[in-house]
Amino acid sequence: MKRLLIVLLLLSIAGLQDPGFADGGPPCVTRAGNNCGGVTADQARGDFHGLIMVPGQDGVLDLAMHSGSKPGCGDCNWTLVLACWHTDPHDLNSQLPCNGPGQSPKCGKGQTLYDLFLSTDTEGAHIVTQLCLGGPQDVVDVSDLAATDVDRYLKDVVPPLMHIGTQPPRDALAGVPTYFQVSSPDPAPQQFGGAPVTETITIKAATYSWNWGDGTSPLKTTDPGAPYPDGTVTHTYVHAAHVSGTLTTEWTATYTVTAGGRTLGPFNATGTVTRTQPFTLTVDRARSHLVSHG
Repeated sequence: MKRLLIVLLLLSIAGLQDPGFADGGPPCVTRAGNNCGGVTADQARGDFHGLIMVPGQDGVLDLAMHSGSKPGCGDCNWTLVLACWHTDPHDLNSQLPCNGPGQSPKCGKGQTLYDLFLSTDTEGAHIVTQLCLGGPQDVVDVSDLAATDVDRYLKDVVPPLMHIGTQPPRDALAGVPTYFQVSSPDPAPQQFGGAPVTETITIKAATYSWNWGDGTSPLKTTDPGAPYPDGTVTHTYVHAAHVSGTLTTEWTATYTVTAGGRTLGPFNATGTVTRTQPFTLTVDRARSHLVSHG
């Protein structure tokens, strides 16, 4: 809030006040159906993280792509501060106003000169460039918008049911291992979001949790299973019975981000989605048969 008051004071002095600030700050970047929920960047304060861009200034995205010590600028924290000579990099949230940035010859009409600071896991806050902007709302937090879209997609998506196969193919035999295997068509990648940032999201089955339906301990594995003799996902039912079990499949996601005409990634999503489905199985008692060899 203090940063916002400083911006308001400077723009008022310079006679360049932007109507977007008149009601208490610029609007957040709206995503369809999201009403800005989940966006954690604070544009009014000029705080951003990860990949950032400024439409029309390609160098900002280039800078972000080559910054930080984690993929996708994952440890980048950006702070916009009015380009005043007395800026203290150790206390970026408590700066005094000055007249120069709103009257800088480097900037066009209606623009203000800002210092862009970067801090990472390995470096303290330091200035990396100067930007002429109409205000902090000109900066697009690419990583934040993408993560918000992916999170919302994972909350809404319903993965397909898995096809469960067993061997023996019909009835299991008590005392004999039953081999389980699952398969599913890979869902097609889905495009999400909207200008200026779009994502292509791909989900993939990652883990399988088997509840066998006979009161024994469940199994969680990354192995989809296979038929005899190669399969490793097996369960031995002790007694003949009709059992009702469940399979819970956990899906993970990767996504690419398209911004400024460039596609970045793939990145791993932080969220997962699960779907549980029932299965039934008849377990027969194994019988021995006398076979004549004539």
